[in-house]
Amino acid sequence: MAFARPWHKWYDPGVPSTCYYPKTTMKDEFIKWVRIQPDKPYILCDDQIITYQEANHQAKKLANALLDLGVKRGDRVSLVIPNIPTFVIAAQAIMKIGAILVALNPLYTEAELTYQFTDSGAETVIVFSPVAQKILNVMRAGKTRLKKLIVLQIPGKEVELEKADDIYDYRSLLESASDLEPEIHLNNEDTVILQYTGGTTGVPKGCRLTNANFVAFYTVFIEWCKAFFKPEELRTLCTVPLYHIYGFNMQINANLASGGTMILVPEVTPDNVLKAINEHLPTYWPAVPALIQMLNQHPELPNSRANSIQFLLSGSAPLPVEAMKYFEKVTGSTIIEGFGGSETTNGIMVNPKGKRKPGSVGILFPDNDLKIVDIESKTKEMPIGEPGELLLKGPLIIKEYWENPEETANAIKDGWFHTGDIAYVDEDHYVFIVGRTKDMIISSGFNVYPRDIDEVLYTHPKILDAGTIGVPDPIRGESIKSFVVLRAGESLTEAEVIEFCRESLAAYKVPRYIEFLEDIPRTNMKKVDHKALRELERVRRESN
Repeated sequence: MAFARPWHKWYDPGVPSTCYYPKTTMKDEFIKWVRIQPDKPYILCDDQIITYQEANHQAKKLANALLDLGVKRGDRVSLVIPNIPTFVIAAQAIMKIGAILVALNPLYTEAELTYQFTDSGAETVIVFSPVAQKILNVMRAGKTRLKKLIVLQIPGKEVELEKADDIYDYRSLLESASDLEPEIHLNNEDTVILQYTGGTTGVPKGCRLTNANFVAFYTVFIEWCKAFFKPEELRTLCTVPLYHIYGFNMQINANLASGGTMILVPEVTPDNVLKAINEHLPTYWPAVPALIQMLNQHPELPNSRANSIQFLLSGSAPLPVEAMKYFEKVTGSTIIEGFGGSETTNGIMVNPKGKRKPGSVGILFPDNDLKIVDIESKTKEMPIGEPGELLLKGPLIIKEYWENPEETANAIKDGWFHTGDIAYVDEDHYVFIVGRTKDMIISSGFNVYPRDIDEVLYTHPKILDAGTIGVPDPIRGESIKSFVVLRAGESLTEAEVIEFCRESLAAYKVPRYIEFLEDIPRTNMKKVDHKALRELERVRRESN
């Protein structure tokens, strides 16, 4: 898919405008690195060191154990495990036999788990002990196809489950399994993972991500990274949940781009993240803005060894410009904002090192294309500087949702994925995300994007966090309401916040209402949860 695009001129030196994508698989890429560097650390987790050879040994044994249980190529196997080494090893085992990984959030309710088990048709699940009973309840309810429950007992968190033929102990399975490499031939178009996403409709859909998608990603990723560090020095700090596409792709798969080392942080707190940084000196950190902001508040950040991080990728939500400037000033690290989603193999655009634009999610990776179209008809292309819906096309885009042709047809048309994100491009064709179509506020006929207001609020020295929504207004249609969290020991009035906004925002963008909260509700990926804010507002209004 070779073509010239105006953003190519901003690529860092050496980054090609088109790439060659080998017809290989993630299974074969992992095995390649095992052969090249068997004794190199693959996973670091607290004091635990697991080499490539040892990880492969455990993965082979689990792969054979799954085959012995009747799991076949194309079967769906679910992982309900946090960021511990077993997740990575189990993922490699599943890929070895050509089964399809379904990674789910351990915090999901039984209803949420039931839906995704049912939709994916998963029959086998590997779960860590603290949430095993919840999964067993789902299996015993008989509403899914679950038939086999493999339980990883966590020392100190063991659980007592009923004794049954369909419940297996993870470690016992490994002890009795063969450690030979399964002789299962896979191809480039095989599905690796079903990544569930709410999408623009809120209905969870399984994104069918293939070996081809992931190979395309890590091919361009490593080319991009050469501007920041030597590929052989790749050490990935893993704080994003591995069950999320951002964590799975930017941590497990990106790490395979040059046979790097993963640094897992099972319990993500500012203290634990700084401890991992100081002990293991990561060079690359895919992070979320909320965690960056929390580290900014940590008194030990200036004394840490965070300057080892040469490429800090911020994604999943907008990073306030002030937070970016402060972190870089204190640590000397370089923060690069990017953009992606489950349907785009996560990363599809990012800022180059040479020409960064704070607030922008950057420019497209090689061999990908974009359009900004009007929100109503979705056919008219918008001029430079004018916002519209972002459409994307290229080798990183999924071909379909799992067994859902209707949603596939709604989201992917002529190869173009309709993201549901509102964006614009500037004169250099850098992309700026201003919101989601479902979060856009229409006030007195004007389109207002929450991020515009939140960015202003973040610049106030007394404000720690903020989130903005539209609320019903009989005259304007919607009025703007901002929820604000103050820094410890600070005070502000509603009038003072509104007046501050008037200094930087057009009149129609100025919030009409301010409510002070102790915390802004956020999703599991630390994005502002606008749905929760709207529900909070609904409850407030109904109670008055």
